[in-house]
Amino acid sequence: MTQEKKRILCSVGMRGNCDHVLEQAADLALVTGADLHILHVAKSFPEDMFNTLKTNIRDRDTLSALLEQRLEERRLELAQKVETACTRYPSLQKAVQEQRVTQSVREGYPGSVIAHFATDGGFSMIVMAANKQGSTASYAGKITKGVIKRATVPVVVVPAAP
Repeated sequence: MTQEKKRILCSVGMRGNCDHVLEQAADLALVTGADLHILHVAKSFPEDMFNTLKTNIRDRDTLSALLEQRLEERRLELAQKVETACTRYPSLQKAVQEQRVTQSVREGYPGSVIAHFATDGGFSMIVMAANKQGSTASYAGKITKGVIKRATVPVVVVPAAP
């Protein structure tokens, strides 16, 4: 019986500090010998906003280019976040140097996209932030709860950095 290559999916947002989540995911990848994929999901435009864009930008090529530019900006922002985190966390830097880290950006409802991406990509687990912090403990935010509800693999929820 052959053992399947382990793959860890680390989902990060762009609003907060995701360094702690990246560090934990990199540590897990190094300890388990898994590859690490870092994913950011950009929320889709609300339907009314998208309809307004379609109405006001009649040239479909221009509209497509605008939407692709938005995702490309997110890809660059994600690459910058990972690069910055590498300067702080040796485990992440080591994983990147060993070319065991990949990145991508998708669009859609984050909870659903993350869970489906993990299933379709054959990932062993998902690592993501709690994203909420109460007075006594960290707890899962809306997106994290959505992933937990839909995921077919274990979800590791990293509490907010101390």
